[in-house]
Amino acid sequence: MKKAKILCAANVSDDAYAYICERIAGRFGAVNCERETDESLLGGFIVLYDGKIYDMSLRTQLQAMRGSLDSKE
Repeated sequence: MKKAKILCAANVSDDAYAYICERIAGRFGAVNCERETDESLLGGFIVLYDGKIYDMSLRTQLQAMRGSLDSKE
């Protein structure tokens, strides 16, 4: 079984973490999730799986919004 490391912000609840693991398993099949709290994350999470990074952190989402707003100027 492959392993996915989930880097979570400190404010991610156990229920939210369980939901993240369910969604990962739904997308990739049987996966062993390993949780790690990352104090540098403001919110959200980052998944490290099979050599890829899936970044759903608040910082990345805000940067994407900033880039979208900058391109409209």
